[in-house]
Amino acid sequence: MSGTERAEPDGARARGPVLLATIEQDPLDVAAIAALVGDDAAGAVVSFSGVVRDHDGGRAVTSLDYTAHPDAAAALAEVAADIAARWPGVRLAAVHRVGALRIGDVALFCAVASAHRAEAFAACSALVDEIKARVPIWKEQRFADGSSEWVGAL
Repeated sequence: MSGTERAEPDGARARGPVLLATIEQDPLDVAAIAALVGDDAAGAVVSFSGVVRDHDGGRAVTSLDYTAHPDAAAALAEVAADIAARWPGVRLAAVHRVGALRIGDVALFCAVASAHRAEAFAACSALVDEIKARVPIWKEQRFADGSSEWVGAL
């Protein structure tokens, strides 16, 4: 793990709206992360898995390397808190991987629970968009032809 910001005290189930906001190097357990947000009041649990694909812009991608700024975990926690404040009543979790990822690996996973689906979908979509816009994590794409390029670098 690197730069971890957890909203869970001592591994116990947190009671606030942000259950988890962290950056991980290890593969993500999406089922466990999604299970964090559910509770008896939730009529909807919406999740998003950002998966490494094998192409970009018509070029074959072989792998990605994600690099996070030292403040990325704090930025992720701030984004999660902002989304929770915009959608009162939601419970959410967001985890972004860093390091070397292969095709098919989950790079970003977000889960949002709420009483109704419209709020869960809206909050999850906004959470993903805000993470991509505000959290300083960059990826280096490696292509089948041996070249590479940085994406998201400021």
